Amino acid sequence: MTEIIKKIINDIDKNKINNEKEYFLFHQHRFQYIFSLLQEYDKNLFLLDIGAHYLHGLLGAFHLGYKNIFGSDIDIFNSISTDRAKKINAIIKNCNLEKENIPFPNQSFDIILFAETLEHFNFHPKKVFEEIARVLKPNGELIITTPNLLRLNNRLKCILGKSINFDIRENYTPGTHYREYSAAEIKYLLNTAGLKIKKLKYIDFDYPNRSKLEAVINKAIGSLIPGLKSNIVIVGKKE
Repeated sequence: MTEIIKKIINDIDKNKINNEKEYFLFHQHRFQYIFSLLQEYDKNLFLLDIGAHYLHGLLGAFHLGYKNIFGSDIDIFNSISTDRAKKINAIIKNCNLEKENIPFPNQSFDIILFAETLEHFNFHPKKVFEEIARVLKPNGELIITTPNLLRLNNRLKCILGKSINFDIRENYTPGTHYREYSAAEIKYLLNTAGLKIKKLKYIDFDYPNRSKLEAVINKAIGSLIPGLKSNIVIVGKKE
Protein backbone atom coordinates (compact mmCIF):
# COMPACT_ATOMS: atom_id res chain seq x y z
CA MET A 1 0.00 0.00 0.00
CA THR A 2 2.94 2.35 0.59
CA GLU A 3 3.78 2.29 -3.13
CA ILE A 4 0.24 3.31 -4.02
CA ILE A 5 0.43 6.23 -1.58
CA LYS A 6 3.67 7.32 -3.28
CA LYS A 7 2.05 7.11 -6.73
CA ILE A 8 -0.86 9.30 -5.61
CA ILE A 9 1.50 11.87 -4.07
CA ASN A 10 3.44 11.90 -7.33
CA ASP A 11 0.22 12.59 -9.24
CA ILE A 12 -0.68 15.37 -6.79
CA ASP A 13 2.75 16.97 -7.19
CA LYS A 14 2.13 17.31 -10.92
CA ASN A 15 -1.01 19.38 -10.31
CA LYS A 16 0.08 21.69 -7.49
CA ILE A 17 -3.44 23.06 -7.10
CA ASN A 18 -5.10 24.36 -3.94
CA ASN A 19 -4.33 22.45 -0.74
CA GLU A 20 -4.69 19.00 -2.27
CA LYS A 21 -1.36 17.62 -1.08
CA GLU A 22 -1.91 18.93 2.45
CA TYR A 23 -5.33 17.24 2.49
CA PHE A 24 -3.97 13.92 1.24
CA LEU A 25 -1.00 13.82 3.61
CA PHE A 26 -3.34 14.55 6.52
CA HIS A 27 -5.55 11.59 5.51
CA GLN A 28 -2.91 9.23 4.09
CA HIS A 29 -3.22 6.61 6.86
CA ARG A 30 -6.96 6.44 6.28
CA PHE A 31 -6.46 5.98 2.53
CA GLN A 32 -3.82 3.33 3.15
CA TYR A 33 -6.29 1.40 5.31
CA ILE A 34 -9.06 1.76 2.71
CA PHE A 35 -6.77 0.49 -0.03
CA SER A 36 -5.90 -2.53 2.12
CA LEU A 37 -9.63 -3.33 2.27
CA LEU A 38 -10.08 -2.85 -1.48
CA GLN A 39 -7.12 -5.15 -2.12
CA GLU A 40 -9.21 -8.07 -0.85
CA TYR A 41 -11.84 -7.82 -3.61
CA ASP A 42 -11.91 -9.02 -7.21
CA LYS A 43 -10.56 -6.12 -9.29
CA ASN A 44 -13.15 -6.75 -12.05
CA LEU A 45 -15.97 -5.68 -9.74
CA PHE A 46 -17.79 -2.38 -10.24
CA LEU A 47 -16.76 0.23 -7.68
CA LEU A 48 -18.46 3.54 -6.82
CA ASP A 49 -16.87 6.17 -4.57
CA ILE A 50 -19.52 8.47 -3.03
CA GLY A 51 -17.88 11.71 -1.96
CA ALA A 52 -15.02 11.16 -4.41
CA HIS A 53 -13.71 14.75 -4.07
CA TYR A 54 -10.17 14.78 -5.54
CA LEU A 55 -10.59 11.14 -6.71
CA HIS A 56 -7.88 9.91 -4.35
CA GLY A 57 -9.90 6.79 -3.57
CA LEU A 58 -10.41 6.05 -7.26
CA LEU A 59 -6.73 6.68 -7.97
CA GLY A 60 -5.86 4.07 -5.36
CA ALA A 61 -8.39 1.63 -6.81
CA PHE A 62 -6.92 2.18 -10.28
CA HIS A 63 -3.41 1.45 -9.04
CA LEU A 64 -4.75 -1.69 -7.33
CA GLY A 65 -5.98 -2.88 -10.72
CA TYR A 66 -9.69 -2.01 -10.64
CA LYS A 67 -11.07 -1.63 -14.15
CA ASN A 68 -14.64 -0.39 -13.52
CA ILE A 69 -14.47 2.69 -11.33
CA PHE A 70 -17.05 5.42 -10.82
CA GLY A 71 -17.36 8.46 -8.58
CA SER A 72 -19.87 11.07 -7.47
CA ASP A 73 -19.77 14.22 -5.38
CA ILE A 74 -21.73 17.43 -4.96
CA ASP A 75 -19.32 19.37 -7.19
CA ILE A 76 -16.88 16.99 -8.83
CA PHE A 77 -16.25 18.67 -12.17
CA ASN A 78 -13.09 20.71 -11.78
CA SER A 79 -9.73 20.76 -13.53
CA ILE A 80 -8.22 18.19 -11.15
CA SER A 81 -11.00 15.64 -11.14
CA THR A 82 -11.87 15.73 -14.85
CA ASP A 83 -8.26 15.31 -15.99
CA ARG A 84 -7.65 12.62 -13.40
CA ALA A 85 -10.84 10.78 -14.35
CA LYS A 86 -9.77 10.66 -18.01
CA LYS A 87 -6.35 9.31 -17.05
CA ILE A 88 -7.76 6.43 -15.01
CA ASN A 89 -10.83 5.87 -17.22
CA ALA A 90 -13.26 6.68 -14.40
CA ILE A 91 -16.84 7.84 -14.89
CA ILE A 92 -17.72 10.69 -12.52
CA LYS A 93 -21.03 12.47 -11.99
CA ASN A 94 -22.23 15.41 -9.93
CA CYS A 95 -24.89 14.62 -7.35
CA ASN A 96 -26.46 16.64 -4.55
CA LEU A 97 -27.57 13.78 -2.31
CA GLU A 98 -29.88 16.03 -0.31
CA LYS A 99 -32.04 16.67 -3.40
CA GLU A 100 -31.09 14.04 -5.96
CA ASN A 101 -30.89 10.29 -6.33
CA ILE A 102 -27.53 8.62 -6.91
CA PRO A 103 -27.19 9.04 -10.71
CA PHE A 104 -26.77 5.38 -11.61
CA PRO A 105 -29.24 2.55 -12.35
CA ASN A 106 -30.47 -0.05 -9.88
CA GLN A 107 -27.98 -2.79 -8.92
CA SER A 108 -25.01 -1.19 -10.69
CA PHE A 109 -22.21 -1.73 -8.17
CA ASP A 110 -20.51 -4.54 -6.29
CA ILE A 111 -18.63 -2.18 -3.93
CA ILE A 112 -19.49 1.31 -2.72
CA LEU A 113 -16.93 3.41 -0.88
CA PHE A 114 -18.47 5.94 1.52
CA ALA A 115 -15.42 7.34 3.27
CA GLU A 116 -15.44 10.40 5.54
CA THR A 117 -18.59 11.67 3.82
CA LEU A 118 -21.51 10.88 6.11
CA GLU A 119 -20.47 13.49 8.71
CA HIS A 120 -20.61 16.29 6.12
CA PHE A 121 -24.34 15.96 5.46
CA ASN A 122 -26.49 18.76 6.89
CA PHE A 123 -29.63 16.69 6.37
CA HIS A 124 -30.97 13.35 7.59
CA PRO A 125 -29.05 10.57 5.74
CA LYS A 126 -31.78 7.90 5.71
CA LYS A 127 -32.58 8.50 2.02
CA VAL A 128 -28.88 8.26 1.09
CA PHE A 129 -28.63 4.78 2.63
CA GLU A 130 -31.78 3.74 0.78
CA GLU A 131 -30.21 4.99 -2.45
CA ILE A 132 -27.01 3.10 -1.71
CA ALA A 133 -29.03 -0.08 -1.23
CA ARG A 134 -30.79 0.59 -4.53
CA VAL A 135 -27.59 0.85 -6.61
CA LEU A 136 -25.83 -2.04 -4.83
CA LYS A 137 -26.02 -5.44 -6.46
CA PRO A 138 -27.22 -8.40 -4.37
CA ASN A 139 -24.33 -9.41 -2.08
CA GLY A 140 -22.72 -6.05 -2.82
CA GLU A 141 -20.80 -4.36 -0.02
CA LEU A 142 -20.60 -0.83 1.37
CA ILE A 143 -17.38 0.39 3.02
CA ILE A 144 -17.96 3.24 5.49
CA THR A 145 -15.35 5.22 7.38
CA THR A 146 -16.44 8.11 9.58
CA PRO A 147 -15.41 9.86 12.80
CA ASN A 148 -16.62 8.16 15.98
CA LEU A 149 -19.02 10.47 17.81
CA LEU A 150 -18.23 8.66 21.07
CA ARG A 151 -14.43 8.89 20.79
CA LEU A 152 -12.34 9.68 23.86
CA ASN A 153 -11.58 13.27 22.80
CA ASN A 154 -15.27 14.09 22.48
CA ARG A 155 -16.09 12.59 25.88
CA LEU A 156 -13.32 14.60 27.52
CA LYS A 157 -14.56 17.78 25.88
CA CYS A 158 -18.04 17.19 27.29
CA ILE A 159 -16.62 16.60 30.79
CA LEU A 160 -14.70 19.88 30.51
CA GLY A 161 -17.82 21.73 29.38
CA LYS A 162 -16.62 22.21 25.80
CA SER A 163 -18.58 21.69 22.60
CA ILE A 164 -17.79 18.70 20.40
CA ASN A 165 -19.16 20.50 17.34
CA PHE A 166 -17.42 22.80 14.88
CA ASP A 167 -16.82 26.28 16.25
CA ILE A 168 -20.06 28.26 15.90
CA ARG A 169 -18.00 31.46 15.56
CA GLU A 170 -16.51 30.21 12.29
CA ASN A 171 -18.33 30.07 8.96
CA TYR A 172 -19.37 26.58 7.98
CA THR A 173 -17.83 25.25 4.76
CA PRO A 174 -18.17 22.02 2.73
CA GLY A 175 -15.53 20.56 5.07
CA THR A 176 -17.70 21.09 8.16
CA HIS A 177 -18.81 18.07 10.19
CA TYR A 178 -22.49 18.90 10.64
CA ARG A 179 -23.29 15.67 12.45
CA GLU A 180 -21.10 12.79 13.59
CA TYR A 181 -22.46 9.32 14.39
CA SER A 182 -22.06 6.42 16.78
CA ALA A 183 -21.74 2.86 15.51
CA ALA A 184 -25.24 2.08 16.78
CA GLU A 185 -26.68 4.96 14.76
CA ILE A 186 -24.94 3.80 11.58
CA LYS A 187 -26.21 0.27 12.21
CA TYR A 188 -29.74 1.70 12.43
CA LEU A 189 -29.31 3.54 9.12
CA LEU A 190 -28.00 0.39 7.45
CA ASN A 191 -30.82 -1.75 8.81
CA THR A 192 -33.53 0.69 7.71
CA ALA A 193 -32.13 0.40 4.17
CA GLY A 194 -32.09 -3.40 4.33
CA LEU A 195 -28.31 -3.69 4.72
CA LYS A 196 -26.53 -5.82 7.28
CA ILE A 197 -23.21 -5.27 9.07
CA LYS A 198 -20.50 -7.66 7.91
CA LYS A 199 -17.64 -6.00 9.80
CA LEU A 200 -17.33 -3.26 12.43
CA LYS A 201 -14.01 -1.94 13.64
CA TYR A 202 -12.85 1.05 15.68
CA ILE A 203 -9.54 2.49 14.53
CA ASP A 204 -7.21 5.45 15.00
CA PHE A 205 -5.97 6.84 11.69
CA ASP A 206 -3.04 8.72 13.26
CA TYR A 207 -4.06 12.17 12.08
CA PRO A 208 -1.06 14.52 12.43
CA ASN A 209 -2.90 17.31 14.29
CA ARG A 210 -2.61 15.44 17.60
CA SER A 211 0.07 16.21 20.13
CA LYS A 212 2.38 13.33 21.08
CA LEU A 213 0.78 13.15 24.52
CA GLU A 214 -2.70 13.03 23.06
CA ALA A 215 -1.65 10.28 20.64
CA VAL A 216 -0.15 8.18 23.45
CA ILE A 217 -3.21 8.58 25.68
CA ASN A 218 -5.61 7.72 22.86
CA LYS A 219 -3.58 4.66 21.89
CA ALA A 220 -3.35 3.38 25.46
CA ILE A 221 -7.01 3.84 26.33
CA GLY A 222 -8.18 2.77 22.87
CA SER A 223 -6.36 -0.53 23.24
CA LEU A 224 -8.36 -1.20 26.41
CA ILE A 225 -11.69 0.23 25.20
CA PRO A 226 -11.84 0.11 21.37
CA GLY A 227 -15.13 2.04 21.29
CA LEU A 228 -13.22 5.17 22.35
CA LYS A 229 -11.00 5.22 19.25
CA SER A 230 -11.33 8.11 16.81
CA ASN A 231 -12.91 6.45 13.78
CA ILE A 232 -15.44 3.82 12.83
CA VAL A 233 -15.00 1.43 9.91
CA ILE A 234 -18.08 -0.53 8.90
CA VAL A 235 -18.54 -2.93 5.99
CA GLY A 236 -22.21 -3.39 5.22
CA LYS A 237 -23.70 -5.98 2.89
CA LYS A 238 -26.82 -6.23 0.77
CA GLU A 239 -28.29 -9.69 1.04
